[in-house]
Amino acid sequence: MSSAWAEPPRVVYRSPVAGARYERPETGLILRFDQRVNASVLPAFTVTGSTSGPHAGRTRLSDDGRTVLFQPDTRFAWGEKVSVSVTSRTEASVPDLSFTIASPPSRPMLRSAVEDGDPLSAPAAVSPAFLAPQGAADSLPASFPPIQSTIYQTPAPGMLFLASFSAAPNITPYLMIIDDNGTPLFYRAMSAACFDFKRQPNGLLTYYDSGKLKYYEMDSTYTVVDSFQCGNGLLTDEHELRLLPNGHALLMSYDGQDVDMSEFVDGGDPDAQVVGCVIQELDENKNVVFEWRSWDHFQITDATHENLQAEYIDYVHANALEVDFDGNILLSSRHMDEITKIDRQTGDIIWRWGGKNNEFNFQGDTLQFSHQHAIRRLDNGHYVLFDNGNYHSTPYSRAVEYDLNQHSLTARNVWQYRNTPDTYGFAMGYVQRLANGNTLITWGTGKPNLIEVDPAGNKVMEMALPVNVFSYRALRQDWLPQTTSATSGPSAFSLTANAPNPFRGQTAFYVKVSHATPVTVHVFDTRGREVQNVTPEVSQVAGAYRVRVDLTGRASGVYLAQVSTPEGMLSRRLVHIQ
Repeated sequence: MSSAWAEPPRVVYRSPVAGARYERPETGLILRFDQRVNASVLPAFTVTGSTSGPHAGRTRLSDDGRTVLFQPDTRFAWGEKVSVSVTSRTEASVPDLSFTIASPPSRPMLRSAVEDGDPLSAPAAVSPAFLAPQGAADSLPASFPPIQSTIYQTPAPGMLFLASFSAAPNITPYLMIIDDNGTPLFYRAMSAACFDFKRQPNGLLTYYDSGKLKYYEMDSTYTVVDSFQCGNGLLTDEHELRLLPNGHALLMSYDGQDVDMSEFVDGGDPDAQVVGCVIQELDENKNVVFEWRSWDHFQITDATHENLQAEYIDYVHANALEVDFDGNILLSSRHMDEITKIDRQTGDIIWRWGGKNNEFNFQGDTLQFSHQHAIRRLDNGHYVLFDNGNYHSTPYSRAVEYDLNQHSLTARNVWQYRNTPDTYGFAMGYVQRLANGNTLITWGTGKPNLIEVDPAGNKVMEMALPVNVFSYRALRQDWLPQTTSATSGPSAFSLTANAPNPFRGQTAFYVKVSHATPVTVHVFDTRGREVQNVTPEVSQVAGAYRVRVDLTGRASGVYLAQVSTPEGMLSRRLVHIQ
């Protein structure tokens, strides 16, 4: 049949991949084309399970106009083979494929990440947010961890974001935003350990709650406004959440499967539990639009120091995701001593750096990195990571910066910091390059927990939490002090959701005030640049006042509307699409 395309759309990515094993019964299907497709001529899916039979489902187009999603109405059966045939109405060639659903687990597994109820329900047993400009030591709760801080020179501007936790009993975990002296601007006692507390590029705060097995997002009043968790029946891992300029989110899952390891190594346990890694990208509507599984691309034997004859094998242990300068994904796999670059459009591996499959020539660094954490790209084109150093001849940890030539595949060590005396953090850790050139290092299980150094390696600050208290990461970030809730006091105000959202060009929301009060509204992009001042005209009476935001001609992505009165500030996330 004829079509409006000069060339028929071509499939560049599909999930599951042909022949995939260990898929979840809840898995959905994804096709990505090399050009935009018409929503009125989406392909038709014929999906049949060898046990469960035919599966009807919903087909829809994601927000990029190129990714087609098919979600079956019912789950597949454990252990069955699934056959997929796609009929295209655009002359696109889509080969048939089949994949296999995992066998039912033979041992107790963690509860499913897909839970009934409101996904925005607040984390269980969470205390109120305490805004603490008054936070002198005698005003803090007895359970708040005492923090020791030594300032040698002037640290970089910004507050420190930590999520304290402990494996020891009767120690309360906290979310906290503190100054260089350890005095909190904000703190909140939590009922379960939390991780990866930080300000995202959209200006909102996120953290992982291990009691709920999901990420939560808070606005500037520390009110939960959204949550994020993996799809396709997978549990959400605590190591990373990256919110992207297009409104999408990158998450990870640790995926445990029963594997006959005697197929891979002599003496392997025929009933081993092997843990892989799954990366997911969610679109603005929380649809899974990209899924990358270690089962399809790595070998279990890629692990560098795991006992492959053991009953439990964590062969990847992913701990960081980064979006590279070209939009592709960098994955840090601790138990493989590897950084992997993954094509975000096709799912193909672009290169592998470190470990058994290393493709790079290390220059000026015979040590290389071992069991590393936290790959991050820098504005200068370089990359930093925290080298835990577990399997160096003498274990010690360091922060290290590399200049990568991705064409000639060389990795040149251009800067590193090794503490004196050595600090060894056998687990966790993070490196953050700050705007003034300083570097903030989280030493994981090592003490002190934080050190900030200048470009010459001079220590400007160090900070320690109590014994047996840690923070998986610490980040220094800009944050405006908030001294009161915007929903308290005589001039209480609130915001409605904006509609439409996502939107093209224009959207609107209402500011509701209890009585006349000055109101300002500013719209920022993800880099914090003001793009619009849309302050409404508020009359001398209480009421609801419409705020219209016009982003016509602006790039697609997430914007933040900040609404302020003398008593406080609230935010709304705006998703603009072209």
